[in-house]
Amino acid sequence: MANAFFGRLMAAISPRSDNYFILFNNLADCAVKGSKVLAMMTAVNDPVKFEEYSAEIRKIESEADEYTKEILTSLHKTFITPFDRREIRELAMALDDIIDYMEDIPQSAKIYGHSNFTPEMVALGQILLRASEKVRDAVNMLSDMKNAERILRTCGEINIIEGEADHVMRAGMHRLFAEESDARTIIRSKELYDLFEMAVDSCEDVSDVIHGVVLERI
Repeated sequence: MANAFFGRLMAAISPRSDNYFILFNNLADCAVKGSKVLAMMTAVNDPVKFEEYSAEIRKIESEADEYTKEILTSLHKTFITPFDRREIRELAMALDDIIDYMEDIPQSAKIYGHSNFTPEMVALGQILLRASEKVRDAVNMLSDMKNAERILRTCGEINIIEGEADHVMRAGMHRLFAEESDARTIIRSKELYDLFEMAVDSCEDVSDVIHGVVLERI
């Protein structure tokens, strides 16, 4: 009886567990916003626009960092969490990674000087946007396990999109080494391809965490 009373008391005075879902949704929204800006950046050959888009992505990344920090801090304060603390941490970090890699793309591009993104990078920008939108769909449904079947189906769609990204990246790398001889251009392009791949892979990481959360609760 005492233990039950203590549990109810701690639940009443602890931060609300549904705040996690709000913060996850905010992070997923940041991923979509960032991927939209990145997709526009890759499609436009304009140094001024590049700087504007880069600044916008940095702002979104900073906003996402605050949400991530709030989630991780709340794990030390919340008595009852909606699912396992390890899963909460992994989901928060995977969502944050998507946006971190997005920010790294313009930062890396600037190191080597402004030049066009390749057609494959433009395609990867669109693929990343699609993956981010599917991530947001899955995250938004996570608060209600009545959505379990739809969530799992969405996770499968994210994995398929990740496979498309791999195919496009390999095609881009093949064309790069076949057609390009300038070392700086090769290094720049390879690094950017890697960052696009890691951003899409982070979408798949989110999918994997959510997939595990759902399977344990149905």
